[in-house]
This record gives sequence, structure tokens and C-alpha cells, in this order.
Amino acid sequence: MHPGGMTVVELAAPVVDVMQGGKPNKSGRARPLRVLHFVSTFAVKTDTKLLARMAPHVDRSQCEWSFACFYDGGPMQGVFDAAGCTTFNLDLPSQFDPRAVFRAQGVIDRVQPDIVHTHLLRADLLAGMAARLSGVRTIVGAAYAIGAFRRERKRISDPLLDTTCARLPTDFIAVCQAAKDDWSERLGIDPDRIHVIHTGVETTPQIDRHAVESFRAEHGATDETPLVLTVARLSYEKGIDTLLEAASRLKAMGEQFRWVVVGAGPDRDLVESAICAEGLGDCVRLAGFMSDVWPAMAAADVVCIPSKSEAFPVVMLEAMAVSRPIVATSVGGIPEAISHDVNGLLVAPGAPVELANAVRSLLFDPGRAAMLGVKARASVCERFDAAKVAQRYVDTYDELAIGREVAHAAVTFA
Repeated sequence: MHPGGMTVVELAAPVVDVMQGGKPNKSGRARPLRVLHFVSTFAVKTDTKLLARMAPHVDRSQCEWSFACFYDGGPMQGVFDAAGCTTFNLDLPSQFDPRAVFRAQGVIDRVQPDIVHTHLLRADLLAGMAARLSGVRTIVGAAYAIGAFRRERKRISDPLLDTTCARLPTDFIAVCQAAKDDWSERLGIDPDRIHVIHTGVETTPQIDRHAVESFRAEHGATDETPLVLTVARLSYEKGIDTLLEAASRLKAMGEQFRWVVVGAGPDRDLVESAICAEGLGDCVRLAGFMSDVWPAMAAADVVCIPSKSEAFPVVMLEAMAVSRPIVATSVGGIPEAISHDVNGLLVAPGAPVELANAVRSLLFDPGRAAMLGVKARASVCERFDAAKVAQRYVDTYDELAIGREVAHAAVTFA
């Protein structure tokens, strides 16, 4: 049952500690650690997808996760509910409602969390302020993105917002080392406050084989006409312009292929116009947004990530999980998962000739492509499995909470 739309007064009663007096858990506590996640909405987006992959794997005897969103709700609330987590929809009429901080305080007062973890700008700001006002000792921010592409449209207030959001948390979790380095250098955050936990993914996805075959047939892929797949938002930083130049070069070489781009975004009209202008309509196709990309991944002969800027793309991990050979640009955290010519190929960003040659080398050397795919899957199972990543989050939360408790005790008794 959702406590959505509750007022601050209704949220004031604290959660009962059902484990008081029970056996200590793994960390030595008599109850599980409580972590309250704040997101802007329960829509399907970067932060909610990452959290949803981990939530089912969290050992609730060690750590209890709950989730709160500020406005709009969304389908991910049901996903978190199904994972056994408590969810709250603050049900604000807009993202700029002045009651947001007070309603967030109401949820904090009810849950009595050991840690508040905020995700993305609005939650960082609003929930970060609420957690500070409520006296929460450990407030964790999330470093998902890198540099200039953190937000689609720049605003005059951005530097102030960035600085404020960087000061509210006591600690941060970054999805890759590259994100940690960027946030430390760009925002002046002490590197010791930023903890790297790479994103995780389900490594044994359930994939409908008929859906795989249908995807290939729909886009004209055959043994003689291989399929290259790119899953990306249609926006500048994803390097779609480089992709189109590479596809044009492959076509000029006389190669037969289908390059399918799955995703939506603000540049769709521009991309469609470029496909038409370059005469690529017979070999490059826009498939639009897909809520389930696994069949497309499994259908691909090669997965290409042509981005100009990335942190740690999930699409890379999904391709690795289904043993797809990958060609990706060497940007952000991508080289933290892919080693060139070991479990994928890396190329420079904005280099269409290099990109085309790398894709071509895998399309027409299936033995090498298969070897890279096998090693990619081994890498993702060893390092980026969602269950293992979830445990790293729990262990990190535990260390942070213990550190804050020790620090608080030292100040109290000084």
C-alpha cells in the first residue's frame, strides 16, 4: 500500500523497530541499517533503473531500503514495491513546489533512516536540505554523469546549484572512477568523500528468442547482412553524428549491413534529416524507444557505443551480459570495463574512420567477434553482476554509517 500523498503530519509517526532486542546482523547491529533513497520521480530513468536492478538483491537482514519521490510518481514505484521496499510518493503538483523540503522531512521522520541517499539534481537539493534539517548524520549523493553534459540545457543558476548540491551530502557514490575524478576536480569535492561502485546489471536476463528473431527480421538482418546496434538517447553527446559518418563510409565500401539505433531524444528530427541527406535510409534505421532492449541486444552482431561523453553506460554492461562484441569510444568510465582487443574494441571519440574500420573488422571476422563477446560476458559476471554490486552498496553504507557514529561519539565525549 502506497503512502502516496500523505501530509507531513500523517508521516510524523516513526517506523517501529521490529528487530529491537533481536540477534545482531552481519554489521553487529540489533536491526538492519535503514537507507532512504530520494528520487525526483518514479519514472524509468538512470537512477531508478540502477536502483531497481539492485533492490531485489539486498539482504534485508542487513539493510532495509525505502524510496521516496517528489512528484509525478511513475511505474518504478511498483517495481520497488515488488522488491519488498517501502515507497512514498510525496505527490507534489510540480517540481518547484515550496512544500517539497517539508514533505521530505516528514518521510525522514517516519523512516528514521541511518542514511539518506539522494539521486540527481532535484533530489540532491531538496532531500539534501531536508536531511540536513532533520539531523541525518550520513547523507550520500550520487555521481552518475560527467562534466558539461550533466544537464541538457545550461542555466545561469547551474554553478550555484552544483556547488550547493556538492556541499549537502557527507559522502558520494560515483558509478566509475572517471566520474569521481570529474566531480572532485570540477566541484572541489574531497576525493576521500567519493566512493566508487561501478554500476551493475542482471547477468542472466530472460530473453524471448522469438522477439530476437522478430527484431532481426523487422530490420532486414540476415547472415549476409549483419546487424549493428546502438542504444542511445538521440542527443549530441551520444555521438550519433559520428555514427552516421561511419555508416556512410561502410556503405561507400560496398558493405551490406543494417545499423539500428534504439532510443529517443531531442535530436531525432535532426538525425532523420541527416539519414535522408546522406542517403542512408536503406542501411540506418531509427527504432525509437524500447522499454526492453534485451531482445535487440541479443539480435545484434556488433554493439556500437559512439559517445563523445559518457560516465559508465549501462548499455555496455547489457551487451557484455549477452556476449555481444562491442566497439566503443574510449571516454569516461568505458575503459574501466573494456580493455582494447581483450573484451571489446576501443576507438577515439569523434573519429568516424576509426569507428567504421573497427565495426567492419568485427562484422567480417566472426571468430574474433565471438572471442571478444565471450570475454566480455566473463568480465561482466565477475565484476558487474547486480547482486555483487548491491552487496558493495550495503557494505559501503555500513562503513559510512559506522564512521559517522564513531565521529559523533568522539565529538559527544570530547
